[in-house]
This record gives sequence, C-alpha cells and structure tokens, in this order.
Amino acid sequence: MTLPHLILILAICLAWGFNFVVAKFGVVEVSPMMLTGSRFALLSLALIPFLKIVPGQMWRIFVVAMTMGGIHFALMFAALDISDTVSVVAIGVQLNVPFATLLSVFILHEAVGWRRWLGMGIAFSGVVLISFDPAVFNSLGGMALVITAAFMAAVGMVTMRQLAGVGVFTLQAWIAIFSWPPMFLLTALIEPHEFAATLNASWLAWSAILYTAVGASLFGHAAMFYLLQRYEVSLISPITLLAPVIGVFFGVTLWGDELSWRMVVGGIMTLAGVLAIALRKPPDPASAQEA
Repeated sequence: MTLPHLILILAICLAWGFNFVVAKFGVVEVSPMMLTGSRFALLSLALIPFLKIVPGQMWRIFVVAMTMGGIHFALMFAALDISDTVSVVAIGVQLNVPFATLLSVFILHEAVGWRRWLGMGIAFSGVVLISFDPAVFNSLGGMALVITAAFMAAVGMVTMRQLAGVGVFTLQAWIAIFSWPPMFLLTALIEPHEFAATLNASWLAWSAILYTAVGASLFGHAAMFYLLQRYEVSLISPITLLAPVIGVFFGVTLWGDELSWRMVVGGIMTLAGVLAIALRKPPDPASAQEA
C-alpha cells in the first residue's frame, strides 16, 4: 500500500471512529430509523448531479445500497440507542473483518497469505480482548444488532469489490437514493411522531445527522470505495480495525465510557496488527503465491 493510500485509510478510520460517538449523541433525540433516513436524504441532495444509470451494474449497486446503506446503519444506530456505551458498538461492528475476509475467499477467490492472516489475527485478537470488558456483556441486545450490521457491511464490501465502471460518487448517490425511502416509510408506519421530533431536535442532533452524512458517508465510504477499486478486500478490511480503537477513545473522552486495562492492551494489539498489515509489501510476480 502506498503512503498516500495509507494516510487516506487512516483518515477514514478517524472519521468512522468519531462517527460512533456522534451518532450516539444523535440517537438521544432522533430514532435510529429517522436518523438513518435523514442522513441519506441529506446525502441524496448533495449527490444528485452524480446520479446515473450504470448498465449491467444496477443489481449489484442495489445490494451494496441495502447492505452497506439503510440496513447496516439502521441496525448500528439501533445498537447505539440501546447500548450504554459507545465502545460496545465500536468494537462489535468490526466483526465485518472476518466476515468480509471469509466471503472474499469463497466468493472472490482472493488469496490470503500467512503474513496477512497473522497481522489480522493480532489485530482481531486485540478487538476480542476489548470485547471481554464487562460493559459488552451488559449490552447483549446491542451486540446482537451489531453482529447483524457487521455481516451486512461485509456482504456490501464484497459486492462493492465486484463493481465495474461505477464512479465513487455515483455509487454513493445510489446508496443514498435507495436507503432513505424505506427508512422514512418504516418511520411513518411505526413511529410517525418522529418526524415532528426530528424537526424540533437540537442543533447537536442535527449536527450529528450532518456529520454522519458528510463525514462518514460522503468522505468515508466514498474513499473506501476508491481504495477497494485498487486493493483486495482482505487487505483493506483488517486495517479498518483502527476505527473501533478510535471509537473507544472518543467514547471514553467524549461520552464518558470507562477505560479499562482490556481496552488499553487490546488497543495496542490492534494497532500492532494493523501496522503489520499496512506495511506488507506487494508480492513479486514470482512470489505471488506466498504473499
């Protein structure tokens, strides 16, 4: 991975890590479905100029939109809503890494060598260590939602890798367009009062909606699509393990989550594993089978 691309994926992790605590502030006033719908409605307005039909790719675009868009974020925001801590969600959503790696092997037939498995193993072991914090076991309902959200993201990530001839912002535009109507429809059917509550929400809640649209999606997911067009899923997805470490940090400093020794040691392990993955040199043609 080149240095500019490494810096880019670190910026993505920072944006996504901060998004956990921002969304937690948002769901205090706005329901998860309404927050998801509002996020993608704003994103749709910004990306209308990029909306265009891509022949032969629309069914894959729809799968990506549903899995990485509305379903993933509605579940993740619901988990944040019922969990006491931001850290639980920040950790649990990273289960998309083993999901995505396994799917990439079986569906995309990507070769994952021992160096990448080792780096991912160290990084994921750090996440597992953090997950043994008692706060996780106090939020089992939230963790169940997070696990489902993580699997949806993994399906979307692998499907995204199969796209061809789709611009970064065109994909983001379709994700937004496909995501907000079902969220608003479900809100109207299940919790219609949320429309008025959202309109009357504080500036903090609206700032959260704006950040999730611009910071996490317009920048974060567009940049991730850019990288997935150039690198294998099994290389990119493990590096995103940095996001929960950053999310835990913001959870402790901004939300008041308790910092335990497991979070410290697990965070160091995750950083070490991510560094091992990121510094892996591209294999020579002759040694491609060993990389």
